[in-house]
Amino acid sequence: MRRIRFSSALGKRFCVSVGGWCDLDEAASACLAREASYHSCVTVHLLTGLGATSALYTGYEFPFLTNRVEYSRPSSLRWSFADYAQHLIETQNIQSGDSLIGVSLGGMLACEVSKRVSISKITLISSCTQRVHLRPLLSHLSFLGPHLPWLWLQRCACSVPGMSEARKLAVSMFRESDPVFVRWACSHAANWDGLIEHPDRVSIHGDRDSVFPIRRQIIQHLIPGGDHLMAITRRLEILPLLIERHGGNNH
Repeated sequence: MRRIRFSSALGKRFCVSVGGWCDLDEAASACLAREASYHSCVTVHLLTGLGATSALYTGYEFPFLTNRVEYSRPSSLRWSFADYAQHLIETQNIQSGDSLIGVSLGGMLACEVSKRVSISKITLISSCTQRVHLRPLLSHLSFLGPHLPWLWLQRCACSVPGMSEARKLAVSMFRESDPVFVRWACSHAANWDGLIEHPDRVSIHGDRDSVFPIRRQIIQHLIPGGDHLMAITRRLEILPLLIERHGGNNH
């Protein structure tokens, strides 16, 4: 459609087309309003697990607005989960009405965030709502967290022949993760006070998860044969569940 633009003596810009006259300043304002409305849409924040990066969500394509969170180090190793949750709210612009998807540690942090912001939906993948859901042996070993040489362990981590693609990705993410954050999380996870309830929380869990055993939890979506890396290995099964659950958030 052909348009002719010109300015009037009053400095107003107009456009005339087959459809009629249009004030370009008003049109620009309308466009800005639509853009602002778009950016104010509900966001689904994607939180990763311990020693992982946003690469965990490789292959997860969503038809809604998402924010793939990369963890930054806490200002102090004495920060509690509550302190870090507030840090996430401020740095990731998590707002009332947003939703959270969290894998493993990310699910625990999602629960903690929901205590401070009115979160619409929480979806936990291979995660938990209480520290007692953690495998007892790992819980008993948590005291080692502050003392392990995490940076050295990261440098030593490498792929070996025959390793699955999922484990190769896990190794790659571990090498790239922040050792200070890993040390902090390992030091505090076993002392987390958990989430009592949320009006719309759903758990997706594998029956072979060795970190958060299935027998200790109430699960809404069970993935047969799924282990703690199923966010990577069982993406084709998990992705449709996430789209069905969160697909209406921006409508």
